[in-house]
Amino acid sequence: MKACLIIACALATFAPNGKTAGNDACLFDVTDRANLPGYLPTDCQATIVRSEAGQETLQVRFGCHSSWPGLQFRPDQLEYTADWSEYALLGLTVSNPSDVPVRIGLRVDSALDAAKGWQGITVIAPGQTVRMLLPLERHEPIIGMRGQPPMNYSRRDFDVLLPCSGSALDLKQITRFLLFVGQPRQEHTILLHRVELIRSIQREQSAFVDRFGQYNGDNWPGKLLDEGQLAARRRAENAYFAANPPLPDRDRYGGWKDGPRLDATGRFRIQKHEGRWWLVDPDGSLFWSSGITCARLNGETVVAGREGCFEWLPEQGDPLARFYAGEQQSRTFDFSKANAYRKYGGNFTGEYYDITLKRFQSWGINTIGNWSAPETWRLKRVPYTLPVHPARAPAFVATSRAKAGMEMKKWFPDPFDPRFRQELRKQLASHAELKDDPWLLGVFIDNELPWTMGEAWRQPDHAPTGIAALCLQKNDGTFPAKRALVDWLQRKYSSIHLLNRAWGTGFNDWETFGAPFELTEPQRLGGLSDLTELDKLIAHQYFRICREEMNQNLPGVLYLGCRFSGMYDRHIVDVARAYCDVVSFNIYADRPSDRTADELAEEFDFPVLIGEFHFGALDRGMFDPGLCQARDQDDRASRYAAYVREAAAAPWCVGAHWFQYLDQALTGRPDGENYNIGFVDATDEPYPEMREAARKVHAQLYQIRTVH
Repeated sequence: MKACLIIACALATFAPNGKTAGNDACLFDVTDRANLPGYLPTDCQATIVRSEAGQETLQVRFGCHSSWPGLQFRPDQLEYTADWSEYALLGLTVSNPSDVPVRIGLRVDSALDAAKGWQGITVIAPGQTVRMLLPLERHEPIIGMRGQPPMNYSRRDFDVLLPCSGSALDLKQITRFLLFVGQPRQEHTILLHRVELIRSIQREQSAFVDRFGQYNGDNWPGKLLDEGQLAARRRAENAYFAANPPLPDRDRYGGWKDGPRLDATGRFRIQKHEGRWWLVDPDGSLFWSSGITCARLNGETVVAGREGCFEWLPEQGDPLARFYAGEQQSRTFDFSKANAYRKYGGNFTGEYYDITLKRFQSWGINTIGNWSAPETWRLKRVPYTLPVHPARAPAFVATSRAKAGMEMKKWFPDPFDPRFRQELRKQLASHAELKDDPWLLGVFIDNELPWTMGEAWRQPDHAPTGIAALCLQKNDGTFPAKRALVDWLQRKYSSIHLLNRAWGTGFNDWETFGAPFELTEPQRLGGLSDLTELDKLIAHQYFRICREEMNQNLPGVLYLGCRFSGMYDRHIVDVARAYCDVVSFNIYADRPSDRTADELAEEFDFPVLIGEFHFGALDRGMFDPGLCQARDQDDRASRYAAYVREAAAAPWCVGAHWFQYLDQALTGRPDGENYNIGFVDATDEPYPEMREAARKVHAQLYQIRTVH
């Protein structure tokens, strides 16, 4: 009933198939029964239904038997204009009448490149109605910003501007657009009310960032308008701490003070207790790790060449000019540091990190996650994880893609090169003073290594391009990893002709095989069993060296793995669990069980720590919601709490860490990400919705964990 009421209220604000105000255009009437044969489905069904209020709408039921269920709308089938050159956005007004969120995409194709489209994706909450707006042109995006400043158009309260990617369009020759869902695990239903083309309102581009690093084109609750507000904010937060002290059922490390007592070893360890994997803190209390990463001042953004984006930047001699960094051609400025200086004064770093840990303890956060400032570790008030990146070790480029207008490469270390072990040993040895620190929860080595191209867990019947194939294809025989793989194959196959017969390849000799080459999909399928063994060979070498060097340099400290992203398969995970104390996964999804980590953990019986997850929204002046979009801050907080609840209840999961503490810079961090993913905004103001959701769910954390 609630969902129906929300939809009905939203629909009351527009006439679904009437004329659009101004010069915008309704593309076609979605409820015209004559159009039904022109809707082209793939694993979905479109029917016209009537609401209780008597309004007709198009109901689209997406199946779950194909990878990309969708509904196409073609101009040659529906007789709408293929020339969209006078318009700036495609708008589809849709509702979600179900009780589960729907992750839905909108794509447009043109004659310019029939194989590649321009698309965006959003999440529609249960009962929510939105107007999905897909910008039709790139409009010379600002390089280094994944999310761009909002376009100027006639806005509605339920508009959602989609972050876009893909190939540019020929707007005079549109060939189709389509609604789709990706890799669904269940059927989904949406209601499509209206399709329209929308013109932009031409305005002169001007600076859009204020002196605090905020968007100046809108207002919202919590926006900093004047430096004089900062003192009042400090007083208000001190009052909040007095009213919301640390949770009473926690010991000094954040473990379960009122729970069972296990052996106290003076350091963190892992143990299975009554059928559930647990961390055990140094005092012997059961411990579930709820963390936040990047607890540090990290709002640096490139200003060189983009000075016109900013209302204000400090002149030479201004005390805030100390927060510039880099050479003139790559100069950056850090608004988060400038705002902390304004708020806390000359000793801003000490005060900032003191307040940060007070927040953690008040909110129930018991772990300082990866990439946090060493100042947070040294305060010895909240346990922490240590990231180690042997970045100077030899590596090869496994993948490369465009991100925010820049090329981004993914590197994979060569574990067969002796220099990998040497660099890892050097990095671990530099933290030797921490080996007996009881506050050190564990060590992550590396992050989101590209074990496969794409997300192998999404395509169980596909032959993924795993790390062995990437290594063979992209390197020559002088590279130690490739030499090791070729040696293994030569031991199995007495001649190159036998390998060619098995793989369907045509190499003349082993010397030819030693040069860079490309494998086709059929060839990868032919060599799949060999490539799988070679993937495992690389994984054993990598994880074995990491384990040995951990034992040598930080004995007794938990090895938390490499933080798998979507790029892994079960064979690699099976190897990892043999060497890691805890296997870590970064799981960006609505729920922690929406990947295969839970299934593998239950099958192989190992503990999992979720190294990253987040949700973002676009209702507080930010331009990109990140990897998982929420409707608004209330929805973001609800999704956070639901994620933590499911993770805490899972027997295989020993913790989950939110990415990250601060919103990313509005104009992008150095790689272009500018997500609303913080517990705290650029002015050091906590999002009250996130703060209250965290305190509430953590107050129940250990009860959630132990309910059977």
